[in-house]
Amino acid sequence: MVAIPVTKFRSTAGRFLPLLLLLVLYWPSLTTWFFADDFGWLNLRHDVLSAGDLPAALFAPKAHGNMRPLGENLYWLSISWAFGADPLPFHICTFVTEAAAVMLLGAIVGRMLNSRAAAFAAQVLWVVNCGLAPSLGWSSIYNQVLCGFFLLLAFYLLVRYRETGRGGFLIAQWGAFALSLGALETSVVYPALAALYALLFARRMLGKVLPMFALSGIAMWLHFHFAPLEAGGAYSPRVDLRIFATFWTYWRWALGPERFAAFGWSASWVAVALTGLITVGAAGLVVWGLRRREYAGVFGLAWFAIALSPYLVLPDHKMDYYLAVPAIGVAIAGAWALRQVLRSGGPRRIAMALPLAAYLGTSLPASASIARWTYDRGEKVANLVLGVEQVRVSHSRGIILLDGIDNDLFWSGVANLPFRAMDLPGVYLAPGSEARIQAARDLLSKYVLPEAIARRALDTGSAVAYRFDGERLHNATGAVRALADSEWREDMPHLVNMGDPVFAAYLGSGWREAARGYRWTDGTATFTIGAPRSAAESLYLGVFRTTPFQWSVLVNGAELPATPVYRNTELSEFRVTLPAAAIGWKQVEVAVRGGEPLKFGYAEVR
Repeated sequence: MVAIPVTKFRSTAGRFLPLLLLLVLYWPSLTTWFFADDFGWLNLRHDVLSAGDLPAALFAPKAHGNMRPLGENLYWLSISWAFGADPLPFHICTFVTEAAAVMLLGAIVGRMLNSRAAAFAAQVLWVVNCGLAPSLGWSSIYNQVLCGFFLLLAFYLLVRYRETGRGGFLIAQWGAFALSLGALETSVVYPALAALYALLFARRMLGKVLPMFALSGIAMWLHFHFAPLEAGGAYSPRVDLRIFATFWTYWRWALGPERFAAFGWSASWVAVALTGLITVGAAGLVVWGLRRREYAGVFGLAWFAIALSPYLVLPDHKMDYYLAVPAIGVAIAGAWALRQVLRSGGPRRIAMALPLAAYLGTSLPASASIARWTYDRGEKVANLVLGVEQVRVSHSRGIILLDGIDNDLFWSGVANLPFRAMDLPGVYLAPGSEARIQAARDLLSKYVLPEAIARRALDTGSAVAYRFDGERLHNATGAVRALADSEWREDMPHLVNMGDPVFAAYLGSGWREAARGYRWTDGTATFTIGAPRSAAESLYLGVFRTTPFQWSVLVNGAELPATPVYRNTELSEFRVTLPAAAIGWKQVEVAVRGGEPLKFGYAEVR
């Protein structure tokens, strides 16, 4: 039997214990089911039917105008193509990427501080951070994990270049930085991180770093050219004094006590006191480092601020997972603080150790709670979606109406079209069930089957209804049919979804077959829709096209102007103001004429 030296064993254990902590702490995340935005990305594979569809699927701006070909598009397309709608391969990919990033962080800090203990501390401090926790269970934000990996890889290569002077490391750093831009657009801050490192530790390298700002500038120009900033809403940037309040919010979240208190672990005043303790400790860290001309701790805090800066202009969209990459800086600063603790003695050691203890003591259970909360959220969605899958086996055709969907389940398990992602067509909310959901009327109406269609389907036996109790689906067809007889009306529907065959009875001539949630026209196409119920209502048309085109809209034979309302990355919505006399009508006949075939999504009177 070969004896293993104690020092080598300790070194090996020190390298892999952080990875073991990652696995144990976030084990629920490894088995979390899909929810919310995940289904939107799973649906991406349905948009690729040929090689010609692939470039748009990989590079065209997607949700909120983001362009992340590596961090989102390729990730979702490749794994879903290979494994379908199975969450485990996605999480394995996330954990492997994060494990590699943790190893890189250890290598970087070990070289910066010449201390294996500090390297170990940095890894642990990042793993337990509350900002990293959400990204390990929610596949939609894999881009945060991948961005952290590429930034750490680029920075590691820069450190190696400083040590060796070998140009290969510098060239490889450019490659890692370029890849990071494909993972997440906030990677444009990397040149600022590299420049600060050069200023503090190796000023001779500054000239090698500065050209990377040009690549950041090009990346920003390309992004805003193909995906312009939103003019309004939560994703609209705002440069004002709220930047400071937003920074303070993120700082409090990153430290742990506030997230610790959010899960009921302590009173709010305890969280405030502990946050103050850690903040005072961080301020002391800056002063101590500057006086001793030891800049690793200062650099760590600067990393936090620089990596966070792109999110500070979004005061209306503060998310804890935005801290995944900035938290690396907290870990670096904490590792330097730990080294000072080990070097100090007496009261000074206690004073310096208390902030670290407060951070670890609150971040560890808070991150575990976030992982469990994420798992529970996905479990509820899985119960619904997989339950519908079982219903579809026994009711292979026709309509499935769902009741008992609350507000949280709607946003986490219905709004992003999970049934399309799982190839389960014909699933709708039952009329009246929307009363429990808080959502804009024009959004919610696209998920609720109109009363006239639902009643007709129940009467003919082509629809079944199920009520969800939070864990299981129960057949409620008889109860829903009784409700339909007493409360539902047979008015013309005020929503016609052209891409859904259920609405085919309201379509006239000029339409091709429905496909993937839309339907093409052949020149002139007609449809019938319910008339407006008040003078405030208009006709809205959703067309899958964002470039200008020639067309006309006729309502009961009279041509009316169609005014653009908004355009997102793939769909344009137009409003047609209806004549006042239409209020007394039962329905309106609409014809759309285009100089070329048009790709329609929906028509709605609201």
